Amino acid sequence: MSAPCRAPLSDEALLDWWGSELPPRERARLEEHLLSCEECTARAAASVHLAQGVRALVRQGGLPAVVLPSVVERLRREGRRVREYRVAAGQAVQCTVGPDDDVVLARLSAELLNVARLDLVSRGPGGEYRLADIPFDSTTGEVIVAPSAEMLRARPASVETMRLVAVGPDGEHLLGEYTFNHSPWSGGAPA
Repeated sequence: MSAPCRAPLSDEALLDWWGSELPPRERARLEEHLLSCEECTARAAASVHLAQGVRALVRQGGLPAVVLPSVVERLRREGRRVREYRVAAGQAVQCTVGPDDDVVLARLSAELLNVARLDLVSRGPGGEYRLADIPFDSTTGEVIVAPSAEMLRARPASVETMRLVAVGPDGEHLLGEYTFNHSPWSGGAPA
């Protein structure tokens, strides 16, 4: 049995290493530590395994996620079939999911400048859930939601609403509400 690590690497450092987000000098230092520390190497392996599993679920549409434009572009480069619905605040859209769609995206338009924290509240057949502190790029004017394509494919005709809520020191402020009128696939566009 090896001695416990006297300077354990942080989970954040391990995830940054896995995501290739460390500067070269810091990456070299971290990798040198991993070569000599069984404890941190085991933690790194577990972190990598978990991150790969989450990434696979998101790519397959098995987990609802909020993604940045760079992720959408990566999915397209990988050859994924992407179905997108753009919706302005206060608007509704007819939508469906085809049998060949790998990923479904809801692009929610909103004024995001000066927003520090953003939550997504969704209400549909499965109940209501809130994703707190979601990632967004304030300069794009939209939030990209990637719900589970498999779950949507299995869903009967239904309505889901999504709300973007800015959260700040003075409370919450509704930025927009978006309605999705889902129809099961019928071989073409939604009815």
